Amino acid sequence: MIRALDGVDARITEAPAASDLILVTGPVGSGKSDALAQRYAALLAANGIAPDATVVASSHPDGARDLAARIASRLDGATQAAFANAPFAGITLDALAFAIVADGALAGGLAPDIERLEPDEIEEIFERAAAPLFSAEWAEYLGADIDPEISGLRTPDRFASTVLRLIVKLRDAGISPDTMLVQALRGASAFYGKPPNFADPGLLVATKDEYRSSLLVGPVELERQHRREIDLAKIVAKLYRSYIDELVRHGCLTAGDAIAEATRLLGEQPVLAGAYRERLTFAIVDDAHDLRSGEVRLLQALFGAKLRGVTFAGTPQSAIHSFAGARPEATFKLATTTIELPAGSTVPLAIAACAHAIATGTVAPQTVSAGEVRVYRAADRAGEVAFVAQRVAGLIAAGTPAGRIAVVHRTARTLAGYEDALVDAGVPLALYGDIDLLARPEAGDALAALWAAVDPYRHVWLLRMLAMPMLALGDISLGVLCGEPANPQAVLFPLPVAEPEGDRRWDRRKDVRLAMNVMRGERDNDLSPLARERILAFRERRSAWAAHARDAGAGAARAIVEDAGLYLARPEETPARTTRRAFIVDAVLALIDRYALRHPGAALEAALEMFARIAPAERGPLVHGIDGTGVFAGSIDRIGPRRFDHVFAVDARAGSFPPYYVPDAFLFSPAQGMVPKDAAGDAPAGRTAKFTWYSHQTKLKEAYAREHRRLLALAMSRADVSVTVSASGRATRGIGAPEFEAELQSMLGR
Repeated sequence: MIRALDGVDARITEAPAASDLILVTGPVGSGKSDALAQRYAALLAANGIAPDATVVASSHPDGARDLAARIASRLDGATQAAFANAPFAGITLDALAFAIVADGALAGGLAPDIERLEPDEIEEIFERAAAPLFSAEWAEYLGADIDPEISGLRTPDRFASTVLRLIVKLRDAGISPDTMLVQALRGASAFYGKPPNFADPGLLVATKDEYRSSLLVGPVELERQHRREIDLAKIVAKLYRSYIDELVRHGCLTAGDAIAEATRLLGEQPVLAGAYRERLTFAIVDDAHDLRSGEVRLLQALFGAKLRGVTFAGTPQSAIHSFAGARPEATFKLATTTIELPAGSTVPLAIAACAHAIATGTVAPQTVSAGEVRVYRAADRAGEVAFVAQRVAGLIAAGTPAGRIAVVHRTARTLAGYEDALVDAGVPLALYGDIDLLARPEAGDALAALWAAVDPYRHVWLLRMLAMPMLALGDISLGVLCGEPANPQAVLFPLPVAEPEGDRRWDRRKDVRLAMNVMRGERDNDLSPLARERILAFRERRSAWAAHARDAGAGAARAIVEDAGLYLARPEETPARTTRRAFIVDAVLALIDRYALRHPGAALEAALEMFARIAPAERGPLVHGIDGTGVFAGSIDRIGPRRFDHVFAVDARAGSFPPYYVPDAFLFSPAQGMVPKDAAGDAPAGRTAKFTWYSHQTKLKEAYAREHRRLLALAMSRADVSVTVSASGRATRGIGAPEFEAELQSMLGR
């Protein structure tokens, strides 16, 4: 290791471009990104390297853009223009992978027109792949020798989600379905052929009382668990193959799939590999601590096992994606030369010390000046929300620009209450991350207007439309519209009568009555004059919406929601709330535009059906606000290279941040094979012996907590002036999950 002191710039800039992997590391704020940019600019000037022969990347999209901007600021006019047009400057590595796949698709057995899938769309592909497993085609799909009593299979949706998460990780690790099955069979034979000592005192002490019975197993029960594990492995391998077949057939790839396929194509096609190796001679990658193993293998396929011509920058303290496949320790071991930068002056020393203590789990008191690190615990969630909103509004009133403040959590899905309090206080927001878009009332209003245009007989959406500000019908009016008119028109043909729901008589007319009354006006005379006026106006508008949807398909969406008044300010609401609603509606329309782009000529109804498919997903569509337009409100992993004066890390209580660790129904290890959690079937205990043993051996819960520690530390280290960590309720003992707010209280001696 070269320890960089006074000569850091020279060591970084003067190392030859063709050096084996160079790693620039150091604490957060030590200048690693600037060092990469300086190295790149110096080599371009000294060696005449063409920008289009280089890769400038990061494991995070915002980090890639930031690195490209730092480089551009160091280049002269002509070189800057060439750099701006370079195909692989300011990218994440999946962009490079998609280019490789496009060039090698035909020879590699892939569809020629590659379509990029976003994370929220992948479940639809997998649903097609897994459909036979949950249908009457079970025996034909798997074979009659597979036992249906499999760990996790009693809840099909969760089982499918678990398999999909595993497939994503297997693809990233470069493990094919056949290899996965071989490893699973080998691991099962090794484990059950010579079981570990389930009576080991350390294992027994570390196992909760309710799970110790899983260790009281004899040969017969172990053999039964062995058979079920093998069946599970065969099912997962089958689903994995089906998933890949669906991808190939439809030409659809996620970012992870593209990286896996690009690496495969480079290994199978010498001509393709040679062309790219000759074309690309130099690469710099920022935030290398969050590179997945698949991304590292892609770089090795291009630059060789020793990554000749590549420079990384990163620090293990900032690694927040190890559970998703990042292996910073293994990645950094590849470096031939490591240049360690000293701590910089960007992060105040007190904040850096507290962040380091949280990241490492130490509780030694720190000397912290007043105002730099604050902790606050409210009696309840409402009190915490009010405190945060008051503090943020106070900072803005005192002169801090809204864009220099961040309110963050491990996931943006928990921030809606904080957002409401902030926008009601007049604080503008910029939203980032998975905000659970489709659960937002603003998104529901947009979908209600669109469904009213294409299918008014979707009564849940129609009722929502009638209650929206455009109509604002009260309960009495809605009750009238849901009722039978006094003199209903006689039906031309009688509707069928059946009893599908026990003894309740099914009335087809009742099921369609609301839409019929709204569309035909059979109860208009029973409404109040104001309600009747609004219904008449809506009927006319809705007719125009329907015509526009028929003519323009999915392209009609924006005009419909605009005419429905969703962008208009509402009485007594702040401009910040109006702006947030517009942002949410725009995000919904962006998804429709994305669907229309991939399905030219698609009907608007087809795009709306897409929302029904993706709404239950565990992670929704990501949103990306406009920097500087408001307080950053989002998930910590979306902060990227941004810095703020003040950072608020909220809801830092056990069970929320970090959440309690709930393992999947089964895990996979190349050495141990499948590790089912639940002992399905006629078992003496709820958990398998293998899972109890494996959890203890690998310290899964501890690793999970460690990653969330780094996540909070990362948020803290992005503050230039102050950090506030808040929570609510009574602190726990921190056994099931750490109490970050309480730990900070202890550190600060407060």
